[in-house]
Amino acid sequence: MNTEIKKQLSVLELSDLVAVIEAQEKEVSFVDLTYNERLEHLLSALITERQNRLITRLTKNADLKYPNASLETLDCDAREISREKIANLATMGFVGAATNLIITGPTGAGKTYLACVLGVEACKQTLRTCYIRMPDMLGHFQAHKDNLREQVRYRKKLGNYKVLIIDEWLNYKINEKESKFIYELVEQRCGNNPTIFVGQYEVCDWHERLGGGTQADSIMDRIIHNSYSIPTTENNLRKLYDSQKARKLMESLNS
Repeated sequence: MNTEIKKQLSVLELSDLVAVIEAQEKEVSFVDLTYNERLEHLLSALITERQNRLITRLTKNADLKYPNASLETLDCDAREISREKIANLATMGFVGAATNLIITGPTGAGKTYLACVLGVEACKQTLRTCYIRMPDMLGHFQAHKDNLREQVRYRKKLGNYKVLIIDEWLNYKINEKESKFIYELVEQRCGNNPTIFVGQYEVCDWHERLGGGTQADSIMDRIIHNSYSIPTTENNLRKLYDSQKARKLMESLNS
């Protein structure tokens, strides 16, 4: 390709097209192809390149705690969960149905990693995803508690994600104003976009931790009636894996 044309394509923010063309120019097997066949290969490669860039950007913007989490590295046996069920969830059918996921279990049970696996899969399907710890979410709310406009802006931002992962869900009790903010958030997402709730407490404990009363009723009504629960193991996987690492280190030192 003419060097000047390549420069112009870069100026037009089509550098990925230039890269695909240059790669095709180096491929000897393309010499015998027809114009239409080469064009088809070119466009297919361009689509793949842009798709990969989009997935990379979505994964980065999702701010996942474990951005490299994957189905392949998910230890379903240790978590005592069905790999088939997780694979089915990874198809993102729950997103279309706006069905919430509830992942509960004790500390160290691998809940966050499992949620990040689903978050990565959501990004792969080009779904705008956000991971946030509940303390950070409420910390932002408290920092702007006197700024109604910023509260509404932030709540709408969280509400518009196709997949929202709230980690450390209700690990700490909340006050009435925080409960109101959460109500507005789940009201916005209810029936539109699913939320993945990750926490230590079972659903039966949520009402009290939400402050009780009719507002807690309303929040739970919008979450649990269209939800799927994924209980995890009672084992502390963090302790298990750390012990395995320590044992391997000792064996290497003694060998």
